[in-house]
Amino acid sequence: MERQYLTKEEVHNRAIEAKGMTLEELSVKGYVKSKKSSFGDAFENWFGKSPDNESKPDMEEAGVELKATPFKKVKNNKYSAKERLVLNMINYHDLIDERFDTSHFLMKNGTLEIAFYENEPNLDKKFWSIKEVILYQMRNNKKDFEVIKKDWEKIKQFVEEGRAHELSERHFQYLSPCTKGKNGKTLRTQPKSDIKAKSRAFSLKAGFVTALLRDYVFGDKKSDSIIKNPIELEKKNIYELIEEKFEPYIGWSLQKLCDYFEIPPEKREKNKRINNTVAMAMLNLNGNNTISSSFGDIEEFEKASIAVKTVQFNQNNKNKESMSFPAFKFKELANEEWENELGEATATWHSFLLDTHFLFVVFKEEEDNVMFKGVKFHSIPEELIETTIKSMWEDTKKKIRDGVQLTAVRQNNTKDGWKIKNNFITLKDDKICHVRPHTNMRDYTVNGKYSDELPTAIQWTNRPKGESYSDNWMTKQCFWLNNSYINEQVKDLLK
Repeated sequence: MERQYLTKEEVHNRAIEAKGMTLEELSVKGYVKSKKSSFGDAFENWFGKSPDNESKPDMEEAGVELKATPFKKVKNNKYSAKERLVLNMINYHDLIDERFDTSHFLMKNGTLEIAFYENEPNLDKKFWSIKEVILYQMRNNKKDFEVIKKDWEKIKQFVEEGRAHELSERHFQYLSPCTKGKNGKTLRTQPKSDIKAKSRAFSLKAGFVTALLRDYVFGDKKSDSIIKNPIELEKKNIYELIEEKFEPYIGWSLQKLCDYFEIPPEKREKNKRINNTVAMAMLNLNGNNTISSSFGDIEEFEKASIAVKTVQFNQNNKNKESMSFPAFKFKELANEEWENELGEATATWHSFLLDTHFLFVVFKEEEDNVMFKGVKFHSIPEELIETTIKSMWEDTKKKIRDGVQLTAVRQNNTKDGWKIKNNFITLKDDKICHVRPHTNMRDYTVNGKYSDELPTAIQWTNRPKGESYSDNWMTKQCFWLNNSYINEQVKDLLK
């Protein structure tokens, strides 16, 4: 007989007892399987509960839903959620008759007992362990609750308008409708249209889960916030509130902005990040023109997965720079799958692009001045992510697994007279994204400062002699968003 948990405190206390336990230890009834949900099943098993798809919370009497989710270590000794937190399935037919405050979604997910376990690629999964547990109650954070409510209502609006088939994660802030079903192709009927829609589930974006992880578990609460009062969210969403911050400065020169924000001369001259500095100043977060240390310090930017890129165009409306992202690990990427058997994004690059809203802050050179032209939010359409970008990612994975092809050619202006070419997709291939080094430093040495180990030996052509060129190590690489794609998204601001 299952033990009864009557209060939230009882549920949380039981969860605390699971801290430090491995997947193997939790799975006393044999729920360890290869499928993605094995840790979630094991956590439920710890409470004496079998997996199910009930619309009620797992711990019904206490009103608590149980969830287990992975996190990973990133640079600067910080941690991030590895993926979004998938909640319950969206029933298009029931949704149109619901109100948020009494919805199945809120009844099931209003209180979550979340177990965070660390994704450790060098360990067998059965030895991964729960590092921390939290009791998260949505209503306790009024700002977040208002954003989640707006997202829920927007999903409902799509269904009411007979547009469930047009739902996409790119339209939402914290709560998004992620695809579910094999290869994302499982279809369901919708009440207001004859067009079948993809099967989807409510999910909290990875950025939002990262904010929970860093705040509740590691005590790394963000220092700045765009939204000071939940009332601001009654009529406007986060993106509109951010755009309002920049609006008064459209048409100002960089010189005028630097003077207005009292940026000292030594920080203006030869500062490659001056546009970034000015962009942060325009947000005016503390009401006194204080410049935030980075966009990553802003609460809503993390939770809504907003990635900022300042872009400068010349007088001919050309931008030189593509947008870089953190370097990937060759071995980790080689072992990833684009999505799992449930149709959920599992590859790091796939999850990131589905979740992320890019904020392009645009400057343009005009005669003797650099002018601020405005900002533009953009999310890459799912159809491009699932086609062109997916093929680029699969090509990258295949080349890493098969052995990257490196060719050494003589070039006098390099340090040792050699230039090394690889066979990854380039900017010229026009695939929206491309692969190239994350650093200007070249490194093919074993355990080099700027190198990373490959899972398969390099296929060398004309390999130079010496220890500087190894069999399995090459310069760290990352994905880049093509400058031509960025140009296309913001060209209307350049008029």
